[in-house]
Amino acid sequence: MLGIFRFLPFFASRVLPSIVIAFPLLLAGGYGIMDPAFPKSVAVVVLVLGAGLLCLGFYMGLAGIAPEPTMVSDEKLIIQRHPTMKPAYARMVWSIPFIVGAGYLLEFTQQPYIFPFVPFVIGMYFFLKGVMKYLKNQHITYTITDRRVMHMYKFLWLSTKEIPVARIVSISEARSFFEILTGRGTVVVATGIGQQQVIRIEEINDPAPVALALREMMPST
Repeated sequence: MLGIFRFLPFFASRVLPSIVIAFPLLLAGGYGIMDPAFPKSVAVVVLVLGAGLLCLGFYMGLAGIAPEPTMVSDEKLIIQRHPTMKPAYARMVWSIPFIVGAGYLLEFTQQPYIFPFVPFVIGMYFFLKGVMKYLKNQHITYTITDRRVMHMYKFLWLSTKEIPVARIVSISEARSFFEILTGRGTVVVATGIGQQQVIRIEEINDPAPVALALREMMPST
């Protein structure tokens, strides 16, 4: 029994969001299947999409855990961050007016199906962009130690990129207008010319302390 109670917080944090994300699509698809006036092909597509998102969310929530770096002897962890979920949530929220508007046009007007179809497609575009951003950000880890700066991504495979602290030549911050308003941004760590020599610590909350910590560790000239 104790094991069940220990599992519940993990289930809520890793799996429940996937259920919440997929539920509106499953509900809309099921409604479309049952409604004789609704195009069955559209209903099937929405239903399959919802089921696919649910399965993908279950897999990524249970199996695709955010990676943790292997520390070498005497290596000291300085900072560890994950991308914020604010952009993902924003995209999903932006989709709501379009999807609700499409539902209103479909149910309470006599407009041709093309009129509710257009806002529905726009809403689904924002919604799916938000879902994919959410699932991706769950599995990215930025780690800074006294020896290395690391970017790790794990889904079906593990991708790791790291830069030794001794080779850092520049630290910069990139923040758009909306990122400034929402308190997030990107820290760019570079060792030389070329993308292979750069790590972007993207979309993290309060990036200033991360940039400051890196500047303090830069080798003196």
